[in-house]
Amino acid sequence: MSEIVQEIIDSGAIYLVNPALIQTTVDDFLDKYGHLLDVIGLYAKGSNGFTFFPSNNAPKHPNLSIYFHSFCTIADNMGIKVDAFSHVHRDSFLVQNADFRVQSSDGEKIDLFACPSHPYINQYNSAIVSEIVQYPVNKLVLDNILFANLKACFCDRCRRLFAQKWNIERDFSYDFLKSRDFYDNWVEFRTTLIENTLREITDSMKRIKNVDLAFIIKADKETDYLTGTEKVFGQNIANMLKITNNLIIHVNPWTEIPSADSEDFQILINSLSSLLELSKTGVDHSLLFWGVNNKEKLDLVLKLSENLNPNNIYIQDIKPTDFTKLRQINLGF
Repeated sequence: MSEIVQEIIDSGAIYLVNPALIQTTVDDFLDKYGHLLDVIGLYAKGSNGFTFFPSNNAPKHPNLSIYFHSFCTIADNMGIKVDAFSHVHRDSFLVQNADFRVQSSDGEKIDLFACPSHPYINQYNSAIVSEIVQYPVNKLVLDNILFANLKACFCDRCRRLFAQKWNIERDFSYDFLKSRDFYDNWVEFRTTLIENTLREITDSMKRIKNVDLAFIIKADKETDYLTGTEKVFGQNIANMLKITNNLIIHVNPWTEIPSADSEDFQILINSLSSLLELSKTGVDHSLLFWGVNNKEKLDLVLKLSENLNPNNIYIQDIKPTDFTKLRQINLGF
């Protein structure tokens, strides 16, 4: 295990465990770090669509099917709180089925993400979340509850639903929407689908257990930070906060955190400064970082956090194995 894990825990941040990336058994991890932990972040459902617990609704990971189950059980006995993370629309298993695939404006398939317009997606993730919260979890965090990028999705179902609502021909493109004053309607159409997903998952979870629920927003320089989330990913932060007042900002997932003495560092702080105003209204906001694999990066993360007063800081020292492809999809390359 990396030395940086110890430093992350010692800093007071919450270490985020992805069983598919960490390459450490539950027993080994908790033997080494358990006595230091108050809270841990832990993925229950991975981006490949497989669960790390014996699910009755989703496919189980072939090698790690009881990782989450074992970790939660042992952590609970040790008095460690578990914040459970689950991917929603990023699901490589679901997109093997053509009904759930995302398409670009020119009809090309977009990998890794399922289409938010399919009603089954909401039901499916609601059922999985209802299983997760039956474990002793402190919080549930929804990751990748979003559209894949700015120009998605243009599958037959998305086109049909939008065309029926606004009485236009079904065979429209992104450029058509921009040129014919339909773009604002398109933005609203996408955000409504994401809000419906969040609401349905939240309601299903609350029927099982009243656990705090948070959603993740990606705020990167390449997507205009918090300002770009609505148009790029279909996430209207204000509307989503009406459903649950707990959000986590994934800071610069695609761009390195700039040095603390640079102009770009101050720009980054300014771009996220609205979080301080949100906190005055009772909103819990936390920060998430990945790829923090050395002391220099950790110090930058902590310095940035000092200026934003988050409730928590989640840190994953490892980036996804498909980081490059995921970056290209989210940025629309």
